Amino acid sequence: MDDVPADGRHDHAAEEWAETLARTVAHLAAQLTMAQIRLRALATELDARGTVAAAAVGARVQTIAVAEAGGYLRENLGEALVEIVDVEALENEIVAYLRDE
Repeated sequence: MDDVPADGRHDHAAEEWAETLARTVAHLAAQLTMAQIRLRALATELDARGTVAAAAVGARVQTIAVAEAGGYLRENLGEALVEIVDVEALENEIVAYLRDE
């Protein structure tokens, strides 16, 4: 009974916030997964047909990551989560990951 206050009342606002946050994260994870699957399929087809140069795509990914990752993060997180997530640190991690990929 650790989550019930000493006075016996239940904090429904906290439960609703947690439930909303969990649904939001699950929805974003589903969207991300679908985007990854579609992009993987597109890249696989383009590579199989010899349509693009992998090095050029890698360079473009890095350029776009540096220029736009922060904006995409802020847009995708929304106002409420931007207030609690260190967006700049996450942006730097994304750019570094894509640079090293």
